[in-house]
Amino acid sequence: MNAYPYRKPSILAQAAPHAPVRAIFAAMAVLAAAAAALLALAAAPRPAAAAETPSLRMPRLILGLADRPIRHRRPGYGGGWRQPEYWASLGGGAFDPSDQPGSGLYLNGAFGSTLAERLDLGLQLSWYHRSVGGSQVVYTYQDPGGNTRTVVQEAGDVNTDLVPVMGTLRVRFPVTPQVEPYVGGSLGWEWLTIEGTDATGLTFSDDYDGFGAQLLGGVNVHASPDVAIYGEAVWNASTPKAEFFDPALNAIIKEEVKFDGVGFYAGLRFRF
Repeated sequence: MNAYPYRKPSILAQAAPHAPVRAIFAAMAVLAAAAAALLALAAAPRPAAAAETPSLRMPRLILGLADRPIRHRRPGYGGGWRQPEYWASLGGGAFDPSDQPGSGLYLNGAFGSTLAERLDLGLQLSWYHRSVGGSQVVYTYQDPGGNTRTVVQEAGDVNTDLVPVMGTLRVRFPVTPQVEPYVGGSLGWEWLTIEGTDATGLTFSDDYDGFGAQLLGGVNVHASPDVAIYGEAVWNASTPKAEFFDPALNAIIKEEVKFDGVGFYAGLRFRF
């Protein structure tokens, strides 16, 4: 017989080599359970989100306008106001002073700024010119022989120039995108010069000036957003005056020339 008899291993001895395997399986089971719980939580339906409240740091202007309809404005406007916009106009026509002998050429130009969507303020320079002269029939008579004779006086040219410089205000009333009637008024100063040669051949030049006012009305017809054709009627009221010393009379003489009248003209108006 052997010195050391054979002994059958016990159950505990057989299980000892498999302990690490069981620990691994246990850990995998715990991880699987945790993963299953996370998946179940992710798949669960979420409660309806409450309405988002705008950040209190957002500008109040945005908070106040966020729920309002969008309003389309002309380029240049922002929140009811816009960048400065300027305009200029050139025109020509005729002016007829009611208390003077005849009508004449009337030209004007203006430049200004748009203060509001329908309000224009500007400076206007105008020029009225009338020239008369040449031969003038003075009278006719019959001589003793029965011949009819005509006396003709050769007169020199006499030029009349009126220059109003006005501050003008105009209010526009758009009826369509293309048609824009307007009314307005002007206040300023007017200079009058009358010069030429009288019947005796003497040259003269007289200067007058005085306060002037105008009422105007017209219509713009837009050919494009920045160019319009306009027609305008104006009533001018002024009485330029002059004061000088007359040595023949040894006195100060005051003269005035009334230049109330109506003018009609047309031209182009630009915005930029």
